[in-house]
Amino acid sequence: MTRRVVVTIAAMLGMFLAAMDQTAVGTAMPSITRALGGLALYSWVFAAYQLAFVVTTPIFGRLADLYGRKRIYLTGILWFVGASVLCGLSRSMDALVLFRLLQGIGGGAVLPIALVIVADLYPVEQRLRIQGIFSGVWGLAAIIGPLLGGFLADHGSWRWIFFLNLPAGLVATAIIMITFTEPAAGQPGRVDYAGIGLLAGAAAVLMLLLFWGGQAIPWRSPAAAGLAAVFAALVVLFIRVERRTPQPFLPFSLFADRVMAVGSAGGFLLGASMFSAVVYIPLFVQGVIGTSATTAGIVLMPFMLCWTFGSIAGGRLALRWGYRPVTIAGMVMLAAGFARLARLEPQALVQDVFASMAVLGVGMGLTATIFMISMQNAVPRPMRGIATSITLFSRNIGSAIGVSLQGAVLVGVLAGRMRTIAGGVPGTGLPRITDPQMALDAAVQAHLTPAGHEAFRQALAQGLHATFVLGLGAVLLGLALVVLYMPGGSVLELAPAEGIAGGGGGDGAGDGGAG
Repeated sequence: MTRRVVVTIAAMLGMFLAAMDQTAVGTAMPSITRALGGLALYSWVFAAYQLAFVVTTPIFGRLADLYGRKRIYLTGILWFVGASVLCGLSRSMDALVLFRLLQGIGGGAVLPIALVIVADLYPVEQRLRIQGIFSGVWGLAAIIGPLLGGFLADHGSWRWIFFLNLPAGLVATAIIMITFTEPAAGQPGRVDYAGIGLLAGAAAVLMLLLFWGGQAIPWRSPAAAGLAAVFAALVVLFIRVERRTPQPFLPFSLFADRVMAVGSAGGFLLGASMFSAVVYIPLFVQGVIGTSATTAGIVLMPFMLCWTFGSIAGGRLALRWGYRPVTIAGMVMLAAGFARLARLEPQALVQDVFASMAVLGVGMGLTATIFMISMQNAVPRPMRGIATSITLFSRNIGSAIGVSLQGAVLVGVLAGRMRTIAGGVPGTGLPRITDPQMALDAAVQAHLTPAGHEAFRQALAQGLHATFVLGLGAVLLGLALVVLYMPGGSVLELAPAEGIAGGGGGDGAGDGGAG
């Protein structure tokens, strides 16, 4: 086994830890709540991590360009491991939320820099052939995480979900420290602290608005309007600062390249459509079809497995045909998958959902992977960190906006439908809808009459139908974007003028090799 392969495994191990932690924590949250109390802070255990992750991802990506991948990755994974231990030692929900915020900061370094390290180790031709590794990490985390979290919560202690990150993280750290070398970073020059602060502030305000909007604060309220105004002001200031700074944190000239522009906008639309579907599909399976929570979780497995398959196939097809035909095919598959979901009836079978999720998985593999590698390949090595981070940042922002928008539409449609039914069917016991998850609340279900239960199920199906239509709309916009603006040509023709960065053809040879 070459040192380059060892470094790849270590980078992927850190990436796997950060990805699995999220899914494992979700399964164990009922046990955590029983142990620590603080039910009011339940959602903030997730929100704190996501907030920190989204805000710090572009920051660490740019710092990796300035100061080197190894230094930033090691800092991030040690920070992540330390915060994980603190999470495991938490004695209150307040402390857990704070430590999850710190953990998200480490995750914001580990995930993007792992991808950048692998991009430096391999030329683009090899990266396109091994894409199954990247997607396999996410798929494995999505499958193992819930199982591990549930097992530890039921047969051990939920604290071990966090403690297990310590040995694995230290192994990854030791391997990177010993085996990975990279070219000495040049003079970083002046760090654009103003740009970093403004972008971080704008992202944080936007995420808070999306987390609180429609829940803690009404969308049509002075508080929501104030947050929106602060976000807009910070964005305007960020643009002004970046245009005037000699060494900007985010060079807008990057987006003059059509591959970068399409990849960023396409990633945003992927996030806005796909991750919201992943959130609401289990609700359809459990709340409308009426299956168990286990089946609702299993229904995502075809999506993850086909995502891996699509990534492998897409990478190899891109080498033969170029980025454009593959991303178009991926967007068409996504549109077909969402069209199938939008046509699901309340009487649909679980098999119908499985088939739709498989189609969506293939489409996601063809598009998300190609967007990532095309953006990495469109810039020279000194800009690869920020290019990779932009991909993740735009996708996560799109996901937050998509989930929030579709959730608002779902609640609106569901509440309106329930009012209509309640007026025409007296004595059904229908509740006032404030959260679609009420459909799975045993207390709510216990108070419904048989007629009320069926009316609730029909109304939930109509609300979810609206969310899938919104997802289809976002995908169709992405398809139009790719068709109109993604440049044609081979992978090599779309590389930067300096040539294909990477050069990891031998053991530690070339740009960014493992020494």
